[in-house]
Amino acid sequence: MENHATVELTISDMTCASCVAHIEGDLKKTKGVHSASVNFAIGSASVAYDPTMLTPEQIVQTVKKTGYTAKMSGDSHNEHGGRGGDHSEHGGNHEDHSAHAAAEDRAAVMKRRNNVIGAGAASAIILLLSFGIKIEQGPMIMLILSLLILLFPGREFYVRGIPGLLRGRPGMDTLVALGVSAAFLYSSYLVLFTASMEEYFMDVAIISTFILLGRYLEALAKGRASQAIKKLLTLSAKVAHRLGKNGEVEDVPIDEVQKGDLLLVKPGEKVPVDGVLVEGSATLDESMITGESIPVDKAVEDSVIGATVNGNTSFTMRAEKVGGETMLAHIVKLVQDAQASKAPIQKLVDIVAGYFVWGVIIIALVTITAWSYATGDIEQAIIYMVAVLIIACPCALGLATPISIVVGSGKGADMGILLKKAEALEKMHKVTAICFDKTGTITRGHPEVTEFGSFNGSDSENLAIAQALESLSEHPLAKSVVDYVQAQKDVENLPHVKPENFRALTGKGVQATVSGKEYLLGSVRAIKEEGVEISQYEKKIISLQEAGNTVLVLAEGKTARAYFAVQDAIKDSSKEAIKLLKERNIKAVMVTGDNQRVADAIAHRVGISTVHAEVRPDEKVNVIAELQKAGEIVAMVGDGINDSPALAKADVGIAMGTGTDIAMESGDIVLVKGDLLKAVEAMRLSEATLRNIKQNLFWAFIYNTVGIPIAALGFLSPMVSAGAMAFSSISVVLNALRLKRFRA
Repeated sequence: MENHATVELTISDMTCASCVAHIEGDLKKTKGVHSASVNFAIGSASVAYDPTMLTPEQIVQTVKKTGYTAKMSGDSHNEHGGRGGDHSEHGGNHEDHSAHAAAEDRAAVMKRRNNVIGAGAASAIILLLSFGIKIEQGPMIMLILSLLILLFPGREFYVRGIPGLLRGRPGMDTLVALGVSAAFLYSSYLVLFTASMEEYFMDVAIISTFILLGRYLEALAKGRASQAIKKLLTLSAKVAHRLGKNGEVEDVPIDEVQKGDLLLVKPGEKVPVDGVLVEGSATLDESMITGESIPVDKAVEDSVIGATVNGNTSFTMRAEKVGGETMLAHIVKLVQDAQASKAPIQKLVDIVAGYFVWGVIIIALVTITAWSYATGDIEQAIIYMVAVLIIACPCALGLATPISIVVGSGKGADMGILLKKAEALEKMHKVTAICFDKTGTITRGHPEVTEFGSFNGSDSENLAIAQALESLSEHPLAKSVVDYVQAQKDVENLPHVKPENFRALTGKGVQATVSGKEYLLGSVRAIKEEGVEISQYEKKIISLQEAGNTVLVLAEGKTARAYFAVQDAIKDSSKEAIKLLKERNIKAVMVTGDNQRVADAIAHRVGISTVHAEVRPDEKVNVIAELQKAGEIVAMVGDGINDSPALAKADVGIAMGTGTDIAMESGDIVLVKGDLLKAVEAMRLSEATLRNIKQNLFWAFIYNTVGIPIAALGFLSPMVSAGAMAFSSISVVLNALRLKRFRA
């Protein structure tokens, strides 16, 4: 089997889409690298490699040789989920990562701000000397100040731009470096070797300052765009109250909590890790995980999620998932992966950007040659060439797609919709058919008694006997009967009965002796096999079954005494979700392993007309394949292990967050709360994000398409070009940030 591991890198110094193409190109050429995906918007890379041929450190060196600063993000993992880095024992300390990431972001932004201040101060003096104070040493002072701008704040143009050109892979910095260098060198020649009073140091200074200002504002805006991860990282509790064997309470850091630990959660505190409530009750605010604002009541044996907020009661919980296993850690990882992945439309942009810069350099050379030949004015020809080089910088093009993906996936996380792949975000709005599993997807996944009635004897006696029998069984149907009896108003007045000789009949029901009489509570088939006479009740039983119920019958000897109609209750949102999908002309299909009668009943109640019942997991895949052959773009919604093949086969796999880990790994989108209305919201978010991407790409392409010829024809000065270039990048980021206001 092929060895496979993944390393996550943080890459700084990228300035445009061509940077992405260069880094990806070098990584993919490296022996042992299976794939590489670089994200410009969040400065990250995900590299899949063979650990027997390559180390993460060597991958970092490859990026550095390309001309960029890279380091491991501390989130590297192998295919089976093993972690690297300093936090491997517990999957990482979220607070540490959050503080570290925030400090790095602040340092990078502060550095850019200082560059702008330095360049701006020098530019102000140059402007003053150009238009205000005229002194003999003015040109020489402007030369020195321009040189200082290029050597210090503007040094980044040359550090990557010139080596990139020499390697035959120019980028945005190459265009800027060539443009300002041409203006600076020509102006220096005029000042030092001629008597000409013409010079363009002001252009050099203002261009550099505008570009540096644009990058500073871009860094600020991009920081806002990636707030989703930072917000998630700060959600977790910092300390847990661990209970000792003698009941003493010990405060421990969250990363020291072990599976099985008993933890006390006080009023108003965050739940420290994922687990099960074992003593007390609680009302939890789960909005940060599910996106739903209504608090959720929790009782003993209910699961609780780390980072959710406790209400006004104390409770004791048992830790079940810690560190990287928690729901919050899982969500953080999914959002990071989604933001680092590429939508198909972005891959095309990256390819175009790789050739774009060469095209600009050719146009710039044609511009200076044509103007020099036509007018004989080399000064003006250089200025027009500089304008072309500056306005053509493809940073807006490089940001257009990834910045929208970052904001869109972050918004999804806020709403309880986890987008694991950018590709899913692009495909979701194109879906024409959705296949639904039944149990746990359309229904709640646990049976409830919907109707009870007595054939013989009193209700109270029958309920008491049924509770006595089923309380000794582990079966989910037994639990539904016990829960139903316990929920009765007069449960305390029911007669007390004690079963003896209890026997669980596999696949049939339970049997026991009560007060010397034999009782059986089981399925209709089991009752018939025992010779119990139920023909006179057959009509009632069939009507219940046709309504989607499983019928359990209580019998005393050969006499039927009572019945329980049990059904997996439909989720409150299922019917509304199906209705909304139909309004969008999306075909709804149920694909379930349950029997045809129950499946038809549930489908009818929620408004699904196409039903495939009694299908095995491999047959679910066949149903999806047939729909795809018919030209449908298919999404599959499921929650169980048996749904994972179908989730993987579908064009978009949507896993319910209330389901199994395997299902969530197989899906492209995870609905944290397991609410089908979130699937509709995911479609609308997909539409909004794709619309945003297209807006960004339109303006980026229009900007370059219109701006380059205008500059080449001499209608734009280099300073105006620099301002327009900076504005184009900022406008793309600001447009993407509008997605934060998205409402489903």
